[in-house]
Formats: sequence, C-alpha cells, structure tokens
Amino acid sequence: MTKELIQDYTLKITQANPTEIVVIVYDIAGQYIKDALAAFDEGDYDGFENNCRSARKCVDDLLQALDYSYELAFSLMRIYVFINREISVASVKRSTEGLLNARGLLISLRDAFAQVAREDKSKPVMANTQTVYAGLTYGRNQLNENINDTMNNRGFTV
Repeated sequence: MTKELIQDYTLKITQANPTEIVVIVYDIAGQYIKDALAAFDEGDYDGFENNCRSARKCVDDLLQALDYSYELAFSLMRIYVFINREISVASVKRSTEGLLNARGLLISLRDAFAQVAREDKSKPVMANTQTVYAGLTYGRNQLNENINDTMNNRGFTV
C-alpha cells in the first residue's frame, strides 16, 4: 500500500463514525488483496505473502469488532472465518483462487455496510481531531485539502 493511500485512509478514519470505520476496514482489506494479486502477477512472492497477511489482519479486526449480542454477528463470524481461511490457503499454495473468492465476499459485504453507513448519523468515533474540508481550493492536477484548526486542544484530554 502506498503512503498516499495510507494517508487517505488515516484521514477518513479520523472523520468516520463506527459504521463508516467498518467500511474503511473493508476497503483496506480489499486494497491489500489487490496489492497481493499485483505482487503475484509480478512474481513477488514475499510481497504476495505480506499483503495476504495484512488482509488477514483486517479480517481479524472485523472479527474482533463483532457484537455477539446480535444474531447477525454469528453469520458474519462464519463468513469472516471462511474469508481468512481462503486468504491463508491462497498464501500457502501461492495461488490467486482463494484471494479472488475472498475479494468477492469482501466487496459484497462492503457494499452492504456502505448502505447502512449512509443512514448512520452518529458522530465520528474520534474526538478533538482537525476538521478537513476538501474541494475548497484546486491545484494543478490535484485537489488541495484545507485543515481548519480552531481547537487549541487536540488529541487526548486529561
């Protein structure tokens, strides 16, 4: 994953509510699978395995975030375990078949959570973060972002 993508995801996380964070984790996992497939095509098997490992970590995070007081969590748990197994088998066998299966499931789940996220009007998880306004100024061939830092106290409050 490139530094620019990491910065984009970090910025999104700072502004996201709980449901949007789940969608972002799906996006990150999908990006790692995409990078693993690209590394496989280039013959970079170390990169392939590293990206598979990172994708599995994302799915593990999704597993840990499940709230088992809801019946749906048990179904999602089984799907996540299956996705992790598919990624693991793909990594061990150095095959892309399991990754393609995992990516298809992640895309479907991501789309479902994105619909839920559109209806979720809760506040961002992180407080005391800078507000970022995108699209106010344009540079040559790029979109500039302005940060409005009206708060004197950012980060943790004691």
